[in-house]
Amino acid sequence: MHAALRASSEPIQAFAEVFDRLRFGVIVTAGDGGVIDANDTARRIAAAAYGSWPSEATCCSLFGCRMREPLARHCITELASESEEPLPELRIDLPPARPTNAVWLTAARTAEPGLPVLIHLRPAVVGDRRQRTQPHWMAGPGLQISALGRTRIATHETAIEGRWLMQRPGQLLKFLVCQRGRPTHIDEIADALWPKAGISARSSVRYYVHTLRGLLEPLREPRAPSSFVVSVQGSYALDPRVTVDLDEFESLAMSGLQEARDDGPDADALLGEAMGLYRGDLFQEDPFATWAFPERERLRGVALRTLRTLVDRCRRSGDHHRAVEVLERFADLWPLDNEVQRTLIDLYMRAGRHSDSQRRFAAFRHRLHEAFGEEPEFQLSDLRGSD
Repeated sequence: MHAALRASSEPIQAFAEVFDRLRFGVIVTAGDGGVIDANDTARRIAAAAYGSWPSEATCCSLFGCRMREPLARHCITELASESEEPLPELRIDLPPARPTNAVWLTAARTAEPGLPVLIHLRPAVVGDRRQRTQPHWMAGPGLQISALGRTRIATHETAIEGRWLMQRPGQLLKFLVCQRGRPTHIDEIADALWPKAGISARSSVRYYVHTLRGLLEPLREPRAPSSFVVSVQGSYALDPRVTVDLDEFESLAMSGLQEARDDGPDADALLGEAMGLYRGDLFQEDPFATWAFPERERLRGVALRTLRTLVDRCRRSGDHHRAVEVLERFADLWPLDNEVQRTLIDLYMRAGRHSDSQRRFAAFRHRLHEAFGEEPEFQLSDLRGSD
């Protein structure tokens, strides 16, 4: 299209030159999603992700329409063609899936239906925590689960609360959170949650799935498919529209740890954001739920690596105040962790806060003895004058 425009007249040729010089990418697609034209910025963004501009580019090949989230069920061109208004911005991770290869895009059709669609894209900034998963404007009802610390559940409209979170429907939901990303067979659910139920176990699982769906979707029509708890050949799983804070925490933590290994400029921001999301260990209100132990310990290990890296970077840069501030919060969250307590007490001593270090050590020693009958793995004398 725009090659033809260049040759038609001087004003249109000038427009075509401006089109190429825009700071943000612009792609024009036909009704079938095929790319009619793209400016130089859009081509550079795509080439940075894919190595080159595809020979027969489509919106689907560029942005993963009908192939991967958040457009796994949609085509961006079709969404824009059917909308009276421009689409809200949507974040797309381009291969390879790293924060530096992502774009924000929006799209709008021209005035008359059936005419080309304009797609506007701009690079995403590392650490931008806006919604990365399927957004509510195209996915229908959504559910957000905050599982770090005390469990909280909300839809786009309201919080979902109640004592049921501590009862069997709540256990079932939390178990599915631990298994997110894969359907879990009914027998596996029964064995994990109610191992002594015997032959009635399967019936119990089906009953509490029905109960859970009613609690999460009270206005759902009878026999209508659930938006949140789906069934697949005798298995149950959370629908991809259910967002869980564990995934955002882990994504930020892994990106931050990678940035730290590469000595990237965004490491501290990413690590800090990740630890800001860590309100507490997984399902804090259910500390003895054995089926949650593996996922809880795995995520706690990620958090400890992230915390250790953030504190080390703060110390190396001379920002001891931030190191102490971060450690004090997590020393209270993990009051029996030797490494966290030792590091905080060491920082107190380096700052000349000897009374604080003595009080912290005495309280830690008392807690450890009361809980396990053990002594700390270190003494105050081990830290005096340490490097």
